[in-house]
Amino acid sequence: MTSAIIGGLVAALFVLFGMEWLDAGSGGVTIRESSPPSVSETPDVSGDTSESPAVGEVYASQGPGVVSVDVVSDVGPAGGSGFVLDDNGHVITNQHVVEGANEVTVRFSGGARRDARIVGEDPSTDVAVLEVDAPRDTLRPLTLGDSDSLEVGEPVIAMGNPLNVGLSVTTGIVSGIGRPIKAPNNYTIDDAVQTDAAISSGNSGGPLMDARGTVIGINSQVASGGTTGVAQGVGFAVPINTVKNVVEQLITTGEVEHGYIGVRMFSAGIGELEAYTTLSRNQLREEYGMPESGAIVSAVTPGGPADDVGIAGGEEEEIEGLPVPIGDVITDVAGRSVTTPDDVISVVNSRKPGDRLNLTIVTPGEEPRKVELTVGSQPD
Repeated sequence: MTSAIIGGLVAALFVLFGMEWLDAGSGGVTIRESSPPSVSETPDVSGDTSESPAVGEVYASQGPGVVSVDVVSDVGPAGGSGFVLDDNGHVITNQHVVEGANEVTVRFSGGARRDARIVGEDPSTDVAVLEVDAPRDTLRPLTLGDSDSLEVGEPVIAMGNPLNVGLSVTTGIVSGIGRPIKAPNNYTIDDAVQTDAAISSGNSGGPLMDARGTVIGINSQVASGGTTGVAQGVGFAVPINTVKNVVEQLITTGEVEHGYIGVRMFSAGIGELEAYTTLSRNQLREEYGMPESGAIVSAVTPGGPADDVGIAGGEEEEIEGLPVPIGDVITDVAGRSVTTPDDVISVVNSRKPGDRLNLTIVTPGEEPRKVELTVGSQPD
C-alpha cells in the first residue's frame, strides 16, 4: 500500500502531508513505561546515553518483544511488524498494516506463530492494537518512553521485519521532531519523529527505540523521490506519546475520538508565502489584504463547526505564478499565535469533540474578528 509524496501546496486538517507506507501491502490497560511496569512512571529519556547498552545488547534484550504481523486480505498476503505491549497479549502495529485484513497472525522472534484478533484500529494516527493468546513466557513487553523529551541528534534503533527477511536492527539518529505526516485516512499526524535509521517495506509497525531500548515511536513511513521512488534516508515514526493515548482508548472502547473543525488550509503560512512568491508581507497586505501572519483557509466543510461560525475559504488567485486561495486567515487559536497550518492542526488534534475553541479570523481586507466554535467529531 503506497501513498504519494506531498503533491502541490494544498494541505488540510483532513487532507495533509503524505509519504510512503513501509509495509509490503496493506480488559484493562497496562502500558509498560518503566521496569517494572507502571503507567504512572515515565522513564528518563533525556538523551544521556553514557550508560546505554550496546546495540547488540538492545537487540538481544528487546528483540523477543518485536513481532512480524502477517495479513491475508482480498488483495492477497501482506504484512509488517509490531511489538508486544503487555502481558495480556496486546500487540501494537500500524493501522495500514492490518487494514482490510481477513486474517491476521503474529510471528514471534522465536518462530512461534499465533492467530491475532484486531482489538481496534485508528486510521487517524495509523495505530492498531492486536490481541494474541500466547504463553506468558512468549510475551516480552517493550518499555514505552517519552517522545516529547526527544532531541535532534539522539541515537535511535529501529527493529522489525523488513522485506520479510526476519528480525532485523538498524541504527541512526533523530533527524527531526514535530513533523506533520499524512495518516491513512488523509488526516494529519502531528509531532512525528524523523530518522535516518534504515527502514524498508515490512518495517511498518515496528518500534523505533532510543539507545536504551525504550520505544519512542512506531516506524510508519519513508520519503521517496523521483519516478523510481528511491528512498531518501528520511523515515518517520508515529510518536509514542500519541500512541499511548490511542492504545488506551482502543483497548478500553475499541475506537478513538478525534477533534475536528472542518477546514482545509493552504499548506504555506503567510510568512512562507512571502518566500514562495518573493512578495513582501507589506505587498501581500496592500495587494491582497493579507494580515502579517496566519494560516490561510482554502475551503470549509458545509455544515461543519467552522462553517457554522462563518469561517470561509476563497477563490484561487495567481500570486507570482502560484495559485493561492484568498480566503479567511486564522491568526490565533486558543490564545496561540498562528504562523503555519501546523499550529492550528496541533491545537485541534489536542481537543475532544464538544470542547469550545476560540479563534481569531481575518477576512482579507477586513479587521480581525474573534469566533468561538464547538469542536466536532472527526468524520471518516
